[in-house]
Amino acid sequence: MTAPQAVIFDLGGTLIDWPDWDENVNRRWGLSYDYLVSQSARNDLPSQAVYVQAMRDAEKNHWLQVAEHQTSGTPTEVLQAGFARFGHNASEEEFMAALDGYAQAVNGWATVFPDAVATLEELRRRGYRIGLLSNTWWAAEWHNADLALHGLTPLLDEIVYTSDLPHSKPHPSVFQEVMRRLHVEPEQCVMVGDRLVDDIGGALGVGIRAVWKKTTYPWPEPEHIKPTAVITDLAELLPLLATWQSQ
Repeated sequence: MTAPQAVIFDLGGTLIDWPDWDENVNRRWGLSYDYLVSQSARNDLPSQAVYVQAMRDAEKNHWLQVAEHQTSGTPTEVLQAGFARFGHNASEEEFMAALDGYAQAVNGWATVFPDAVATLEELRRRGYRIGLLSNTWWAAEWHNADLALHGLTPLLDEIVYTSDLPHSKPHPSVFQEVMRRLHVEPEQCVMVGDRLVDDIGGALGVGIRAVWKKTTYPWPEPEHIKPTAVITDLAELLPLLATWQSQ
């Protein structure tokens, strides 16, 4: 067995968390709407309730396409789909206002898992290359603000968001992209994530060892996907890697 040289982490549910994700959705899109209204000179915008529902539906459809076709999407594409649902031909200024309002809604919302920073620091001390691979439609700047706030930025060598790519996990190309940036081969990598299909199945499919960070989230758990190892806390990764190094 080749000794690992790089560790690739998922973001949400693995390194950081967004509390009350579903319960928070109306607040996020509501703040997007409020900022849009404050910046727009037009008077043909719908009610906040109509806007929020349209954007929620567009966001849900984005994730449905990710699940069914492993496609990706940008913030602008999600907003365009939302505006189209209530027939509004948004200007470039309105797009930016809606996006800025959403960015303000998510700024500082994330929490970092208690052992994330210490685990990454120890991995760096041991000489591992560290990557991040996240399925998201959010702008990189939004996520990067979270990483900086929690002190994660200097601990990551390469950061890859699927909003900047044509595909999403578990598509092989996204794993190949982060490996390319880390300058490693599949047998030299370990993927750590909380989703069996996206993180574990995708990594195994390209020959990467995959560690499932098992959580209470209700993600699908197909029986045919067999993780290389299972942990519940990130700190458990350290002795696991030490064992693989010794082999």
